[in-house]
Amino acid sequence: MENITINNKEKVDNKLEEIVFLESVGNFTRKYCCNESEGLLVVELSRLENTLPKEKFFKINQLNIINADYLKRIQGRTIKNVLLHGGIELYIDQDKYWELLKFLKLKYNIW
Repeated sequence: MENITINNKEKVDNKLEEIVFLESVGNFTRKYCCNESEGLLVVELSRLENTLPKEKFFKINQLNIINADYLKRIQGRTIKNVLLHGGIELYIDQDKYWELLKFLKLKYNIW
């Protein structure tokens, strides 16, 4: 189990490998896990973002950070989406689409 420490005070205990994606909900962050459980974290997504492992998590829009290990498909037509574990579909900001592709190429060493 991996812990996330924020500002040396708050500690969020989570099994990072089980988090499918995180969603901003005002001053809180909702986590969605692979076992279909959800939880509300008492921390803003923007503060949490900087503490997550960069090789695993990617911010696809203002509200969502995904765990690339649970990415099933990317749709890159007019509306760009990701399909995650459990059939969850989230939109990708237009400016994040190419960054996501680059991130995945580096993560999986695809050239």
